[in-house]
Amino acid sequence: MAQEQYLVLHLPFDEAEGAATTYDFSSNRADGVLTNAHFEAGKQGNCINYNGTAKCEVQPSVLNLSKEFTLCAWVKLHEVSEHLIVLVNYSGVDHYYKSVIALQPDTWYFVTLTRDGNVLCLYLNGSMLERAVVPSSYGNPIGVSIAQDCYNTELGHGCVDELKLYQKALSQEELMDELDNTKQLAYLLDGIDFKTYGVCVSKGKGFTDGLKMKDPLKVEFNGYHGEAIDLTRPRFEAREITLECFIDKAGGKMAFVQAMMEFLEQFHAKHQLPNGTPAGAELCAAGLHRLTLDIHPTKPLIYEVYLPDATNVDKEWNDKRMIGTFTLTLREPEPVKRVLKHMRTSEANKRISITITTTKLVNIYWGDGTTTQDVCGTNVTVTHDYASNGEYYAVITGVIEEIEAFATNAIVVWNKL
Repeated sequence: MAQEQYLVLHLPFDEAEGAATTYDFSSNRADGVLTNAHFEAGKQGNCINYNGTAKCEVQPSVLNLSKEFTLCAWVKLHEVSEHLIVLVNYSGVDHYYKSVIALQPDTWYFVTLTRDGNVLCLYLNGSMLERAVVPSSYGNPIGVSIAQDCYNTELGHGCVDELKLYQKALSQEELMDELDNTKQLAYLLDGIDFKTYGVCVSKGKGFTDGLKMKDPLKVEFNGYHGEAIDLTRPRFEAREITLECFIDKAGGKMAFVQAMMEFLEQFHAKHQLPNGTPAGAELCAAGLHRLTLDIHPTKPLIYEVYLPDATNVDKEWNDKRMIGTFTLTLREPEPVKRVLKHMRTSEANKRISITITTTKLVNIYWGDGTTTQDVCGTNVTVTHDYASNGEYYAVITGVIEEIEAFATNAIVVWNKL
């Protein structure tokens, strides 16, 4: 969406119960510090639950109230409240804008407030509730709040999900895009959508299925039934992912063959190191490529895979339009992992840093075609500089469950996938 360039804060609140920090997915990385806050299933993924004693504090001042802006979020009132109060304060006595909205408790609503000069617009579920013109003598706002009518506490009482602040007054059309912004399912190989080659996936298996356990240590004793088996430290076999695909290509036989060859070649192509990659950086292991299942705006499923077998395409030759079906069987040799996200917006934040304590070797796939292999030890710090601006997902593979200590300046997307 074009408005993403104006995004100054994005708190999806997708953390798990017990988290002390909630991640900001905007380029500002103004993460929130939590006090007594809880997480539960929300409108999309998880949400933050305020019980009257909880708060989330964002220290950096990311929104300039003297300019146009938009605040939008999914909100749900608890039973103690029946109204949502939107308040914009200005300097001076009785200089404010206030709107009271009657809402049903335990129901999700998409609430939006925009400011463009001295015009304030309030929306509910994409429909405009009110357009107010405040006197120009008020000047610029000095504060904005959205709260419930529960007066026995100074802090919030309800749930919030997908909070976003924009340094722009979004139009109603853009707000509808926000309202409908559920991620469309997409399959990508090394960042390129399958549909670029005319390939669509009709069915996929193995993404979130339980992994097959390797044979554990077991001992049989004479005179005893059965066997003694050690299940205290389970280890798993490689993951197998099966994609049932079809390709629809206009242009006849040659266009079809060319598209099919280009698609399959990507599974065997060598990674190209990006310009500016530090000397000594290692290429990803031979044949491994990144498969991304884009199912959520902030939590994609990511796998480092290879294509071990031949691919047979079922087709009928045609001089105009050809359709072929085929099955891709991919293997992920390192199936247990932790996924991080790092956003590079300038030279100042090009570096991702990971400090880890583990007795088991782990590998780090940085998301730009390079990897750091065999990391282990006590408080070992590994850094990586991204050469170009963009969003990168770093994947740490190995015996993730036995990591003893972990710290990073990146966002933890999946603690274990």
